[in-house]
Amino acid sequence: MIRRIKLPGWIVIFLLLAGIVFGIDKVFVKVFGESLEPNEKIVDSSVYPGLNIETKTRETDLYTSSVSKPYTDNEQINKLMNEWIDEQEEAFTSGIEESKNMLEENDFRAHLNIQVDTEKIADKLYTIEFQAYQITGGANGITKIKSFVMDLNENKLLQIDDVFQLNKSSIQDIQELIMNKLHSNEEIKPYILDEEAEKALNDSNNWKWSVTPDNVIFYFDEYEIAAGAAGSIKVEIPIKEIKPYLNETFAKKLNIELTEEETEKEKKSTEDYPQLDPDGKYVALTFDDGPHPEVTPRILDTLKKHDAKATFFMLGTQVEYYPELSKKVMEAGHEIGSHTMNHYDLTALELNQIIVEMQQSNDIIEKATGRTINLLRPPYGASNSDVEQAASGMDNSLIMWSVDSLDWKSRNAAAVNEEVMSNVSPGSIVLMHDIHPSTADALPQLLTSLEEQGYQMVTVSQLLELWDEKDVGPHYGK
Repeated sequence: MIRRIKLPGWIVIFLLLAGIVFGIDKVFVKVFGESLEPNEKIVDSSVYPGLNIETKTRETDLYTSSVSKPYTDNEQINKLMNEWIDEQEEAFTSGIEESKNMLEENDFRAHLNIQVDTEKIADKLYTIEFQAYQITGGANGITKIKSFVMDLNENKLLQIDDVFQLNKSSIQDIQELIMNKLHSNEEIKPYILDEEAEKALNDSNNWKWSVTPDNVIFYFDEYEIAAGAAGSIKVEIPIKEIKPYLNETFAKKLNIELTEEETEKEKKSTEDYPQLDPDGKYVALTFDDGPHPEVTPRILDTLKKHDAKATFFMLGTQVEYYPELSKKVMEAGHEIGSHTMNHYDLTALELNQIIVEMQQSNDIIEKATGRTINLLRPPYGASNSDVEQAASGMDNSLIMWSVDSLDWKSRNAAAVNEEVMSNVSPGSIVLMHDIHPSTADALPQLLTSLEEQGYQMVTVSQLLELWDEKDVGPHYGK
């Protein structure tokens, strides 16, 4: 199977040198004024034992970004993955500098999205597939793919000779398998450049590959072996076809059958909440980008103490890692909506890509919680007619906000409380994020202040029902 997937010159030189000496995250801070959180100790509650993930988003006048970063207890493994992420961020930073004038003139924001697809092969044996998409100008963005296969039983990243028998005969056979798959796909066959494909496969040390329980996958970047219309290419070869060429030790690991019980959960509609008094004083607190293994439980505890309900707009990538935590949010009586799968700016995607982003997230959240998703908050609040069409097709309402706590910017509890209390009014939908410890710090006093002014904290759906608003929206609150 195959799938497609102007500053002055001296400042640019300074940025490049700074990126080398201090690291690309620090360059982002210096250039764009972003405030990066220090590394936090994360509780290992992931569905992938030994492997956790953190998704960080940024937003400025020039760009938006969403970077998912998996990590382990092994610093060397983390270092190798982070080096590749840093390379993508450095290229993005350079692209912004080159396109700064165009971005400002055209009121267009650049976007970087690094998403992660994780496959469990066996016990603590994982494939991590990164897909980095960036657009800094022009009509089309650039997509790059990188994979890592890690064995956390031995605390190492597997190299190609850990997986394949790399004698001359097996290399030739694998090359032939890949070429046959490329030519058998009618969709991309017209774009394949045979000479470039053979060149890319010539040195096995340069192969980009990964393993899943069912396939061995070989990756090719855009323009590497085909015309640009083909996009990034994945060649999937079933294990049964390539097994004769696998390293014997690795093949034995694949034969260890770890059966996962697949239980079909009956999809239920969102729990019915009590009807609201039309003359009541209500506010809907919403939390984006989670769940987070440390921050989200703190927020749940505070909400429980104040008998307050809230709505959590979760990322599919985060729910995939922390399904039990997602379920706890639902079981605590709170509402769950989708924040898409990978936090893309949906307005930069084609309609079919938007649908995939929404559907993947809905499926993962519904599997984790057993509840049907009918609310969507588009990342960055970015929406257009395609986004509305996709949401309508899934019977999802688009939920924006009327009060931005700016917790993503201030990272300060007192500032969060001041921002919300200065702008809140009856019927407000308040934007917060359950990934910042400072937001959890702010919540006890914020709830107390709201209660003192007579507010009751309810879900977004309760507000929409009170206003008799059941359409796609977008809905912003009062």
